[in-house]
Amino acid sequence: MFDTHSHLHFSDYDSDREEVILRSRENGVKYLINVGISFEDSKKALILAQKHSFIYAAVGVHPHYSNSEKAFGEFEELVKDKKTVAIGEVGLDYFRNPISKEIQQRVFRQFVCLAKSSNLPLIIHSRLDSSQSFSNGNAYSDALKILQEEKVRRGVFHCFGGDKEIAKQILEQGFFISFTGNLTFPNAQKIREVADFIPLEKILLETDCPFLAPQQKRGKRNEPSYVKYVAETLSGIKSVSFEEVVKTTTENAKGLFEI
Repeated sequence: MFDTHSHLHFSDYDSDREEVILRSRENGVKYLINVGISFEDSKKALILAQKHSFIYAAVGVHPHYSNSEKAFGEFEELVKDKKTVAIGEVGLDYFRNPISKEIQQRVFRQFVCLAKSSNLPLIIHSRLDSSQSFSNGNAYSDALKILQEEKVRRGVFHCFGGDKEIAKQILEQGFFISFTGNLTFPNAQKIREVADFIPLEKILLETDCPFLAPQQKRGKRNEPSYVKYVAETLSGIKSVSFEEVVKTTTENAKGLFEI
């Protein structure tokens, strides 16, 4: 299995990080991307990746931190490291985010351009406003507009929560779509319907740990070994074997991140 989005460098794992990493290997996780959310955080993500052969890193600025990032130029050094395989997580978040859309979009565009210049794929965080009514705009549509303007067609929209129409536009732009433990929640029928709509060849798996533990582990800290529950749920949705889900999504991720 390939957990394409984790945060194992977060303090949530300070007491047992190596045990969590070992457990992921014992449970079939062969590849893992450790994702940064700011410059200093991205450095930590990369340092952990350098310690383990099967862990890779993504470097970027989460939209919640887009108004305080002052070290953008230094990211150019991080992307030179051979363990850096993506730019992320970056994007637009219109859900209870006090940072203006204008600042978010400007910073996102900077990282889109960095992805172009460094020839790396994007890991995109995109979240609608709390009402999903687009009263504050549509983060997915705004992100796609920037990607189209910059002519970027390589990456993944992680932890997808949009509808079929948004998914269709993302696929037309050439991007993958990733699902996490949200796919397993009892109230996530609409997301499961979207997952059924998307071809398996365009889907990635992730945990987004320590967040969004799957229903089977709800209320606990999430970890990479739990990605198997996302794969099992997708297997049921697609009416294909667990083994086929694992094989296809792993090949998808290896191709995207050139691993």
